[in-house]
Amino acid sequence: MWKRTGSFAVAAIVMASAAQAQSRVGSDSATRLTRFGRDMVYGTAEGLAFAGIDQLSDSPAQWGKGWSGYGKRAASNVGEFVIQEGVTEGLAAAMNRPLDYAHCECHGTGARIGWAISQGFSDVLPNKKRMVAVPRIVGAFAGSFAQASWRPDTGPDKVRVALVNGATSMVIGVGINLWHEFVR
Repeated sequence: MWKRTGSFAVAAIVMASAAQAQSRVGSDSATRLTRFGRDMVYGTAEGLAFAGIDQLSDSPAQWGKGWSGYGKRAASNVGEFVIQEGVTEGLAAAMNRPLDYAHCECHGTGARIGWAISQGFSDVLPNKKRMVAVPRIVGAFAGSFAQASWRPDTGPDKVRVALVNGATSMVIGVGINLWHEFVR
């Protein structure tokens, strides 16, 4: 979903404004199922917006222009998000992992930036122990590989595109963490 032609900057802006889509369960005491429902609303809106970006750049060209092409792009982007969040939140529940961003107890801008970056790839457990963020990592790549499987064939680049999109999703997650750390 987050690829090609300058979409990264737009993606970062949209994701920051819809940061709740990857918010972690916690501070508002929402149940995981309620949070998942909210995430689906935000994710659907994001998928529709990114489908518009893809439509403007005619990517993939095989899907054509007009409403038919937009519909395919929208279904693809929303589908990727649903898979990504479903896997992420399902694994988090199964592994009893928190979904909330844990604010840094440190001081100084550099330390807070480092903390937010590390939170993109690690979970802070209630006992303050840090673990690799398996749910977030597996979810990001599950969504990107699923989408790559139904998009028109791009030849040997299909795996590379899926890896880049999964990594881009992780980087956007870090951007959301920075937003949580400094703005929220």
